[in-house]
Amino acid sequence: MRTKQMLSIVCILSIFLVSFSACTKDKGTIKVTFQEATAIYGDLENVRATPLNAAARTIENAGKIYLAENFVLVGEEGVGIHVIDNSNRANPTNTSFINIPGNKEFFVEGNVLYAESNYDMLKIDISNPNQVTLLSRAKNAVQSTFLNAEGEALLGFDFTQKTIVLDKDDNFYSEMQRSNYVYYDYARNIIPSSAIPTSFAGNSAAQSGTVNRINKNGDYVYLISNNNIIVLNDNNFATNFVINDSPINDMETVFPYKDHLFIGSSSSMGVFKLDNPMDPEESFSFSHATSCDPVLPHNEVAYITLRNSADDTRCQGNINTLIVVDIEDISQPKEIQTIEMTSPYGMTTIGNHLFVGEGENGLKIFDIINNQQPELVNQIPTVEAYDIISDPQNSNIIFIAGPQGLSQFTIDENLNLNIQSTIEM
Repeated sequence: MRTKQMLSIVCILSIFLVSFSACTKDKGTIKVTFQEATAIYGDLENVRATPLNAAARTIENAGKIYLAENFVLVGEEGVGIHVIDNSNRANPTNTSFINIPGNKEFFVEGNVLYAESNYDMLKIDISNPNQVTLLSRAKNAVQSTFLNAEGEALLGFDFTQKTIVLDKDDNFYSEMQRSNYVYYDYARNIIPSSAIPTSFAGNSAAQSGTVNRINKNGDYVYLISNNNIIVLNDNNFATNFVINDSPINDMETVFPYKDHLFIGSSSSMGVFKLDNPMDPEESFSFSHATSCDPVLPHNEVAYITLRNSADDTRCQGNINTLIVVDIEDISQPKEIQTIEMTSPYGMTTIGNHLFVGEGENGLKIFDIINNQQPELVNQIPTVEAYDIISDPQNSNIIFIAGPQGLSQFTIDENLNLNIQSTIEM
């Protein structure tokens, strides 16, 4: 594939340091350190022609994780998906790789993998995960193609950290105040962050907790990207899709539940009815403090974790908590309990227990026999836990994503964990 560096740059700002200089204070300047992203352009059709199947490779920048009965899929941010043979739980083996350029998010139902690929959505047969087959491609289902002056497509970015001094009256600084990301096109015009596909926007591989931007309900596949809810009809995947504007900004998670979609953002949980599956309609919005926001519907309630993190520009709230919301009447969700947490990330349910990762602060396990009143029954500070995934076949197995990779644990009768193996990432 031929690519070249665009002459001008697209800047993505992640603020690490803000300081005022004494000698420039009167001039209203400010020093910022940020990531400057140089756009890479090339032939999109060549990218689309990339063979799906490839030899196994080392996991370098792990993202999304999916568990099947005998294998594990591990996303490689922006590149594709690793296939791990997990038939021997004590010795998982990296067996092959699925090339999906521009991929960050994917979803699996049965033997079908749904994955974003730059501007497109792919539908892939994974009945043999080591020799997959493309079933359908919905071109530009995610976003219309970004082109440079020469007609080449935006394919990604190279990142370089820089520090500059800005005038606070500068448009550049004004845009930075509205968002931690500032994008420029090749002509140095600012592009609103809401116009950039999520698959292009920085790195989402950091420990992010329970995040699902793709999900499926019946014959319809739902993808959230920035302020859009994208719907694809699974029966006519390549052509029958729509991009709907959403009233919720900065959507993070989507879960179907009882012919509704639950969509979490940094400041709310929205409930969308699916009377018309191709056009979800918001019926209720539950607002909460600004924070990172996984949402997990379960047996007439929804669990929401809110986290404040100084290291994550998306999580600049001031609260760390687990909220329980009664959704028996989906048209009128109501908060029924708030539980103080330390640093909640991902969560899952296994039987009558809710497992919540607290990052470097360990793992908490709640009894949810009364699902409206979770009761803390065990806390394991020695297991650094970010994303938590239940085994699809065995309720005595749990997978935990931590700093060393994806670890498999057995759960004993006292809710203690015993490690079996770790897939290094």
